[in-house]
Amino acid sequence: MQEFFRFGKLSGIQLLKHKVYEAIKKSIIDLSLPPDEQLVEQRLAGELGVSKSPIREALHRLEREGLVYTLPFRGCFVAKITEKEIREVFQLREALEAYCVKNACEHFSEQEINGAKEILTKAEKCLGQEDIERCYSLNLQFHDFIICHCRNERIILTYSTLLDHLDRYRNIGKHITGRVAKSHREHVIIIEALEKRDSILAERRISEHLRSVLKEFLESKELESFSHNWRFSKGDSTSYESHRRQTEFAQ
Repeated sequence: MQEFFRFGKLSGIQLLKHKVYEAIKKSIIDLSLPPDEQLVEQRLAGELGVSKSPIREALHRLEREGLVYTLPFRGCFVAKITEKEIREVFQLREALEAYCVKNACEHFSEQEINGAKEILTKAEKCLGQEDIERCYSLNLQFHDFIICHCRNERIILTYSTLLDHLDRYRNIGKHITGRVAKSHREHVIIIEALEKRDSILAERRISEHLRSVLKEFLESKELESFSHNWRFSKGDSTSYESHRRQTEFAQ
């Protein structure tokens, strides 16, 4: 297999443990490190220009966050992307965002509501200019705004970890035809419910929106193409433990 470097060497203050963690995480999220790729401490240390100690700590942290997994006697690997995992991440996302939009209906100031509306106004303008990339970015900003103004630091922290998984999926299916415009329209009816302070309607609309996003992603040709390239990527029943037993039995 051809060897190549995906990291620039870290120096000076960048030798902090956090920088090592962020560098590896970024490569997992942007798929430079694909699912099931083995993460060899010595090789990563060489590419980043650090000792193995911060690499080991970073991998432990990433394992706790579900972005890598370890097989006994075999090593550490980039986490798979399975349909089961995608559904679970979206279920957690829906629970958090449904709570936050309900909270917004009850507690948002007029200034905060106008802040959310301003994001959608910018997105509408981008759609008119066919600037899909910018509209896509504003769509994400809309969700972030609702979360970051929820007045609950634990939700914000949990959501930030969830975003790592969501961003990984987005790097597979961010260009699903028509999805950006459809998401914008769904955001508009969410904000309409928010303006009415109708928490029940707002919760229903954001749940419908997120389920629509999930359905289209799971049915997308982008995910199908990605799945064909990486074994075990779509199987609900293939757990890390069963994979470990299969590989050890084959030895």
